[in-house]
Amino acid sequence: MNTPNPLWSRLVKAARLAPADKRDEAAPAGFSTRVAALAFASAEASFQAMLARLSWRALTVAALVMALSIAANFKPLLSSLDRDADTALNDPVGEWLNLS
Repeated sequence: MNTPNPLWSRLVKAARLAPADKRDEAAPAGFSTRVAALAFASAEASFQAMLARLSWRALTVAALVMALSIAANFKPLLSSLDRDADTALNDPVGEWLNLS
């Protein structure tokens, strides 16, 4: 077992000999109302901050899904555009209208 520290023993003895604190321990008027109002205000602010953080995360996920879908469909999109360009060049009605 450890021997007690003499400095700690002196400090405890001095604390026991000190006079008791006679000051009023009651909270000031309106303190509990103010504390409750601040607690509810911070709870509302934290809910708004959480909602904003989740909104930014949802926007990030949506942007990633959009980028992945564009990347997955890029080749079919290009081939579709090429087919549309070929049919536009072989349009007999458009050629006839351009000649007249």
